[in-house]
Amino acid sequence: MAASYFVMCSAKLGGLFPLRPARESAGIDARRGFSLIELLTVLAIIAVLSAILVPSMAAARTYALRVKTKVQFAQWAGAMEQFRQEYGFYPAIDGGSGGKVVPAVFAGALTGRTLDGLADALPGNLAGNTRLLSFYVITDGELDEGRTALREACGNSDIAVLYDRNGDGVINVADGSVVAVTGKETGLSLSPTTEGLDLVAGVRGGVIFYSAGRGQIPSDLIFSWK
Repeated sequence: MAASYFVMCSAKLGGLFPLRPARESAGIDARRGFSLIELLTVLAIIAVLSAILVPSMAAARTYALRVKTKVQFAQWAGAMEQFRQEYGFYPAIDGGSGGKVVPAVFAGALTGRTLDGLADALPGNLAGNTRLLSFYVITDGELDEGRTALREACGNSDIAVLYDRNGDGVINVADGSVVAVTGKETGLSLSPTTEGLDLVAGVRGGVIFYSAGRGQIPSDLIFSWK
C-alpha cells in the first residue's frame, strides 16, 4: 500500500517537474558548433595579431643582430689595439690594398694561424706578427660552412676596415677612403653617406669597421663606432 502511494506521488511530481539534461536545462545545445560569423571573427583576430607581432619579432631579431655585430667589431678592434701595443703599429688586415678585410691576413695578424686554425699562417699573411702571437680567437660562428670566409653576425663577409695609419689619433682621408660593402642576402652594394662616415671631418679612434647589415638601404649599414 505504501509502495503504491510512493509510485503515485512520484508520477505526479514527474509531471510537474520533468527531468531534463543539465546542458539542455541551461539553454545550451550540445550539438551547436561555431557559426560562420564566429569563425570569420576568430580568423580576423588572428590576422590582426599576426600583422602586429610578426614585424615586431623581425625588428627585434634585426636589432639583436646589429648589436651582436657591433660587439664583434669592438672585439676585433680590441685585438688590433693589442697588436699595436705589442708591435707599435696596426696590422694591415686589408692586405695593404685598403678598404676590405682580407680573412687570411686577419687570421694571420691577430691569431698567428690560418683562418681555420689548423696551421701557422703563411709569412705573407702575418702583417707583421712575426712572433705568431694570438690576440684573438676566431669562433666557428665567425666562419662560413667551409671555414674559408670571415663573417659578422648578420652573415656578411664583405667587411670594410679603416685604421689610423699615421698615428695622429684620427681616421681620415690620409688613412684611406670610403668603400662600398655588399649585403649577403640582397647582393646590393651600399656605400656610407657623409652622415654615416665623413672622412673629411675624420673619426676619432684607432680602428673602425662597417658592414652592410641587412643590405637593403644605406641606413642598414652597421658601424663599429656608432
